[in-house]
This record gives sequence, structure tokens and C-alpha cells, in this order.
Amino acid sequence: MNELPLTTEERWRRYQRDLAAYRRRSMVRRMHPRFERDLDIVPHVFLRRGKASMAALQQPEDTVLQALRGRAVWTLDTASRLVSGRGFLTSPDLTGYLFQSDLQEIVAAGLVGPPRRNELSVDPVYRRPPTLIVHETEEMPPHVELPSGDQVVTLDHLFQDLMGTLGWRPDLMTRLEATYPAGLPR
Repeated sequence: MNELPLTTEERWRRYQRDLAAYRRRSMVRRMHPRFERDLDIVPHVFLRRGKASMAALQQPEDTVLQALRGRAVWTLDTASRLVSGRGFLTSPDLTGYLFQSDLQEIVAAGLVGPPRRNELSVDPVYRRPPTLIVHETEEMPPHVELPSGDQVVTLDHLFQDLMGTLGWRPDLMTRLEATYPAGLPR
């Protein structure tokens, strides 16, 4: 194709069009009934520098889940999958809170590879092997124990982690709230 460069006037018209579209999307987002309520939640950044690390799974996901049952408190997509049977991210990672000693123990047992503190991404742009993404903590966040023995963060804490990690996503929050089991404490 033989396209000529855009003139200044054409560029200005495109800029004005894109700006108007952005404003419309922003207004729709702010009119959502959850917007005000969700702003009251102070985001907790799950991937905080110096506290988060990732390690490639060396064993199947179920084996690692079983080994960490009762020790890890799962959040984000892992918590969603355990609670509602359905996640919201494309990556098959395990995401949770763990004491450093427990992380060192599963590395020594060969369940995961050596932890890395760089290249942290919950929903990667490129395909990578399944990974354990851990927030190393001294104190576990508020959590609920499931009948399976797995521990997941409370729904409010899950919203904090979601907002702090992926940004304000009312679509995911609404879906999580709708699929959250009625008998499970929030």
C-alpha cells in the first residue's frame, strides 16, 4: 500500500477522537456501581519489591498444592480456582503467601526451582512454565480454611490483592463475588 504520511490536521483529529473515546470509557468505568465501594479498599501490592519471588514448578501443580496445604495462604487466581472452580488469568501459576522457611523447604525437596526476585509478572506476555509466585511474609493475611484443607485469603483481601496487582477490575470483582460460595466466610 502506498500510504502518505498524516498531516498535522489529520493527526490532531485522530488525537481528539482518541481522547473522546478515552473519556467515554473512563466515564463508563466511573459510573459502575462498584466504583465508589472499591475505592474504599486500599490496594495491597502482592508483588511488593523485596517480598515477592517466583520459582518454576518442578512437579505437577497438584503435588505442590498438596505439599503446601495448610502452610500457604492462596490468593489471586489460585484462590479463585480453589473457591469457585474457575480462575481469571491465563497463566497456570500458583499465587500465595508463604513463610520463607516453607519456601526454602519446598525448594530443597525439589518441588520448585530456585526462587527469583526479578521478572515478576502475574499474567505474563510470553508463555513460560507454570510458576509458584510467592509473597514471603512474617504474618499470614486474614484467611479462610476450605474443606479440602487449603487456605485462601478472605474475599476482601482477595479484592485488595486483585486491585493492587491487576488494577481496578470491576468485571473480575463482580464475577468473584457472584461465584463465591454462600456458606464461606467473607
